[in-house]
Amino acid sequence: MKTNNFKKNLFKFFLFQLSHRRHFFPILSIYFLSLPDVNAAQIGLYTGIGYLAGFLLEIPSSYFADNFGHKKTLILGKILMVLSVVSFIIADGLSLFIIGSILLSASIAFTSGTDSAFIHNMLVSMKKGKEFTKIMSKNSANVSFFSAILIILLPFASKWSLVLPLQINLVFDLIGLVAVSSLVNPPARKRVEKYESTFKTLKKSVNYKFLPIALFTGLIGGFLLGDSAFRSPYLVSLGYPIVFIGLVMGVSRFIWFGIGHYAHYIKEKVGIKRLLQIEMFLFPFLYLLIVIFRNPFVVGAVSSMSIGYFWGRRAIINDYILNKCLKNKNYKATVLSFSHQVQNIIEVVVAFLGGLLMNLSYQIGFAFLGLSLFVSLLILYPWIHKRIFVNLP
Repeated sequence: MKTNNFKKNLFKFFLFQLSHRRHFFPILSIYFLSLPDVNAAQIGLYTGIGYLAGFLLEIPSSYFADNFGHKKTLILGKILMVLSVVSFIIADGLSLFIIGSILLSASIAFTSGTDSAFIHNMLVSMKKGKEFTKIMSKNSANVSFFSAILIILLPFASKWSLVLPLQINLVFDLIGLVAVSSLVNPPARKRVEKYESTFKTLKKSVNYKFLPIALFTGLIGGFLLGDSAFRSPYLVSLGYPIVFIGLVMGVSRFIWFGIGHYAHYIKEKVGIKRLLQIEMFLFPFLYLLIVIFRNPFVVGAVSSMSIGYFWGRRAIINDYILNKCLKNKNYKATVLSFSHQVQNIIEVVVAFLGGLLMNLSYQIGFAFLGLSLFVSLLILYPWIHKRIFVNLP
């Protein structure tokens, strides 16, 4: 791949990723409740069905990507995202929101892992594979910076119409579709002619280091994202102004931007061993802060920091999986998506358990989740130490 195509690809990929962020999420449920004959309980119904669809499609979509092409799969994922937003915009009740949620989760499933695999192949073809963390994290960081601005500004459009932020986001989606359709493919690897089964494929594609890191990082991601639906109501219960709810997510994107730009330094200076050891205590500690403090702005800041850091360092984890855990390079997207599916399973459990606990008390719920995360990581640590840490400096 020529240098000129490489630079153009990165810019197009930036536009694609920026358009793929759901900047209207902070007001989506508010828009839903403005529709006739709906209620708050149905929010859990359409989101739950969407999560289930994403879980079921995660691995098949990655198999499709690895066998039929990463670019084609990214285009399909973008088309599904466009259809999802259209479903939300024309919705007049629960049915179209369910369809929109399914399409949204399907789109995420088709792009999850595929985007990283596409960039990794591109860099390897240019003999820049070692720069994956630096390039991928900086690109995601830049996306997060502009995404944060949109997340903060779009809710103001709801003054004229609650559907206007979604319509603006649709314009970004169409720009992203054009961008991803014009990506230049890196030289193709040998096509896999036979697909056996998910677990047989994984067994042949990864080494003994993969499952420990997938479970460790999946636990952290599953807890953080599984309880995300409860954070805004908790902030509001503490007195956080509803009009500024989007600010919490926006600030997390700015933090993502900062962490992402220095992720390669974290990888070099801290290393994967110390990083996981730090995170074993860091994320449960952030849960503790959420429970202890009663000031909504402090709690909001802690939430922003935890989510922003989590996403900002993601390229480090993906880099480790792609460079240290793979035996078969043909199944990059499948392996990354399986790692994401581990996280999805934990998200479902945390969301269900969190719903029961938060109904009693938000403090009890977050305290229990933080303690459960800490205990789970402690139990997992000896296995991780044996499989990964003993061979690392």
